[in-house]
Amino acid sequence: MKLHHTLFPVRVLLPLLAVLALCASSCYVPAQSEQEQTVVVQNYVPPPWAPPYDNTSEIRYYYLPDYEVYYDVWGHQFWYLNDGGDWVESFGPPPPCAGADLNGAFIVLIDRDIDRPWQHHTYYRDNYPRHGYDHYTDIVVHNRIVTNTEPGHELVPRAFNENTNRVTFMQRSTVPPPPTPPAMGGRPGEGNMPPPPTPPPPPALYHHVVHEVPMHQITPSMPVESQNHNYGGGYSKSRAPQPGTMQQSAPQARAPQARAPQSQAPKSPAPKN
Repeated sequence: MKLHHTLFPVRVLLPLLAVLALCASSCYVPAQSEQEQTVVVQNYVPPPWAPPYDNTSEIRYYYLPDYEVYYDVWGHQFWYLNDGGDWVESFGPPPPCAGADLNGAFIVLIDRDIDRPWQHHTYYRDNYPRHGYDHYTDIVVHNRIVTNTEPGHELVPRAFNENTNRVTFMQRSTVPPPPTPPAMGGRPGEGNMPPPPTPPPPPALYHHVVHEVPMHQITPSMPVESQNHNYGGGYSKSRAPQPGTMQQSAPQARAPQARAPQSQAPKSPAPKN
């Protein structure tokens, strides 16, 4: 008994294969690397000495008015003016901050749209003078803007945020820290015992409650002469440094002096014919 195999003609088989290939290509799902591009979002962590604030990943620069230095949160470095009049970076506290407890420093959280603020140092130095915030505590206490201060704590201003126009207050403990135990090995100065080094001051202790006061509640009680500046009247984008402009950055830079006129020798009389 013979078996008869049924064979498709070539003219029927080829179109069928083409249709199957087309269906296979339309059902193909690319791998994740081909289908979408992975976006890496960097979370920038503020330094431990900075007061707490919102949107930490958006604010890049601080200004420390009492020391006239800047801090780059994304780069983890300070920018300060050296003796040669140049702005240089430092990954540790720079010379203007030597011996300072940054846990108690007042900082300005600079507008997120500003880049390289030290190039406009005159603007920040004038709008945020040293200790320009000294009136803040008396104003919020006298006007009863902040009333829930914990016992054994004092209210201190820690930051002004240009992005929200708010002043951040924290409650610092007034209880003195325990005394540092004496160094072991004998009394200082006896025999060959050198005196122990002076321990650094303990970091400021703060309560976990943070107060944010709108600047417009502080402005009416500020000195009149300060209300035209950011520290006394609030931040305004219309007065902010504009991209592409450069201001005088060196505080000790001198104005150009006019050149003294050069003395000219008297002209000799023309010879007579």
